[in-house]
Amino acid sequence: MSTAAPKIIKYFGRTTDFRGKPLWEILGHLKNFGVGRIVTRSAFERYPEPCYYRILQVEALPNSEDPLEARKVKVMVEKVHRGIKNPVPVQILGTSYKADYRLIPKHEEAEYCREVAQRAEKIFPRFIDVPPLLREYLKDETGQENPQMPLVLNKWGRHKTYRLAEEGEQPNVHVSMGLGTPVNPKLYPAKERAIE
Repeated sequence: MSTAAPKIIKYFGRTTDFRGKPLWEILGHLKNFGVGRIVTRSAFERYPEPCYYRILQVEALPNSEDPLEARKVKVMVEKVHRGIKNPVPVQILGTSYKADYRLIPKHEEAEYCREVAQRAEKIFPRFIDVPPLLREYLKDETGQENPQMPLVLNKWGRHKTYRLAEEGEQPNVHVSMGLGTPVNPKLYPAKERAIE
């Protein structure tokens, strides 16, 4: 009795985090093309708040020779991201071909679309320490003991839950430069001597 060697499977190419089906494949099998139903993406599962799309309108695209374009569909949706509803409908077209969509069953829709408490606002300090090498350079050049630089936050987006502290306001987020506490202090002998 001979035993065959086990098959070895090697995968080539780029890996993907997508888990699901393309949007056209889901909506094409639903009554009225899924208008009123809830879909989500596996990319949204990293957030604790609910993220989903409620289908408002579906429009087919003309036939195309390009196989990627043939998988696309134009969909108007009501977008809820991290529990915050977008005030205007959003069109999905460029990402509809990605095999990352999942239909929420009707009996789970109410629980999935639950209302959540508003996220706490993060208040950042107006000034932070400069990086260590720049700090040493500025000490030599200007004589300042602890130079600081202004913090600039991204201003893009509709629903920002963070801002800079007003004059005299206490920030609730601490920003510092450095490596933090090492996992293994033996790897950092200079830091270990500084701790002792």
